[in-house]
Amino acid sequence: MLREESDPPDSIPEERSHRQHRGQDPQDPPQNLAARVAAKLEEGDIKGAIRLASSEDTIAGPNPGTLSALKEKHPPPKSSPGSSRDPSPVVSIAPPIQVSSEEVAKAICSFPCGSAGGPGGLRPQHLKDVIGVSAGEGGRVVLQSLTIFVNFVLAGYVAPLAQPYFFGATLTALNKKDGGVRPIAVGCTLRRLVAKCAGTRIMRAMGAHLAPHQLGYGVPMGAEAAVHAARIFLHHLQPGHLLLKLDFKNAFNCLHRQKMLIAVRNQVPELLPLVLSAYGAPSCLLFGQEIIQSAEGVQQGDPLGPLLFCLTIHNMVEQLRSQLNVFYLDDGNLGGSLEEVLHDLRSVERIAGELGLQLNLGKQKLSAVTP
Repeated sequence: MLREESDPPDSIPEERSHRQHRGQDPQDPPQNLAARVAAKLEEGDIKGAIRLASSEDTIAGPNPGTLSALKEKHPPPKSSPGSSRDPSPVVSIAPPIQVSSEEVAKAICSFPCGSAGGPGGLRPQHLKDVIGVSAGEGGRVVLQSLTIFVNFVLAGYVAPLAQPYFFGATLTALNKKDGGVRPIAVGCTLRRLVAKCAGTRIMRAMGAHLAPHQLGYGVPMGAEAAVHAARIFLHHLQPGHLLLKLDFKNAFNCLHRQKMLIAVRNQVPELLPLVLSAYGAPSCLLFGQEIIQSAEGVQQGDPLGPLLFCLTIHNMVEQLRSQLNVFYLDDGNLGGSLEEVLHDLRSVERIAGELGLQLNLGKQKLSAVTP
C-alpha cells in the first residue's frame, strides 16, 4: 500500500482515493493529460500533479470484462464459521465516540489538496472553504452544524435506508500489469470526515494495542520498520532457519464482516455504533451506470479500513510463535526455525480461513539457510 510520507496511517485509503485521478486513459492525447496536470496545480495539489504526470497506470474502460473483474473483487456475503450472517447480535456495549468542533475542523484540514468528492460530489475543499477564516461567523455556524452531524453519525443514527449510499463509494478500475484490474474507491466526503474524526481520537491507543507485531496502524513509519526488521533478520539468518513472507488474496474485500464487527466490539466498543452502521448491511459501489454491492470486507475508501482489518486479524497475529512475527496490514513476515514457521503457517491457514482470508501461495516468498 502506498501513502504520503506526511500522511498518518489512517489516511492510506485517502491516498488511494486520489489515485483515481492518477490513472491515464490509454487514449488520452498529450494535451488532455497536460490539462489535468494543470488542474491539479491550480488546486494546490503539487504531489498529485507530479504523480499524474509520471504515472504509467491506465484506466480500464466501463466494459463487461471490467465490470466482471470488479464483481469478482467484491464477493457476496458468506457465512463465517461459528457465526450468523445476521450482524444484529453484535450490539454496542460502550458509549460512542463524540468529538468537538476543533477536532472536526482539524479533520477537515487534514484532507490532502485535490481530494476527490465521492458519489455526492461534495469535495473536502468545499468544506475547507466554508469553514475557513474568510467565512467569518457563517463558517463557525457551519462548523457547529457539521460537528452535530459528525456526532450523530458516530452514534450510529444514520437511517437504514440511507446507509448503503452514505457508506457507499464511486469505483474506478485501473489496469494492472498482470492483466487484472485494481479497484479504486472514493467514499462520500462526509463519511470520510466522520471516520477521520474517529480515527484521530483512537489512533494512539490502537497503535499501542496492535504493536509490536502489527505495524500497519497508529505506528509512525510502520512500513519502514517492518521492512527493516525483516532485512535485519534475513541478514543474520541462522542455518536451519528461514524467513517466510505471507500474502493474502484480495484480503480487504474478503474479510468476514461478522468477524470484524465482533473484533470491534471486543477491542474498541466505542467505535461499534459507527462500524455497525457502515458494515451491518451491504453498501453500494457506483461504477458508471452499474451498482456493485460491497457485502464483505472493509471498504477501500474508508479511512478506518486499515484499523478494522488489523483488529480482525489481531488475535491470529498474537497467537504466532515465530521469532520474527511482523505484519504490516495484510503483509506478514515470519522468521525462525523450520518447526516454528511451519507451525505458524498452519495456524495462519486455519484461522485466516475462519476470517474469510486465503493465502496467495503464488506470491509467498521463502528465504532459508541450510545447515
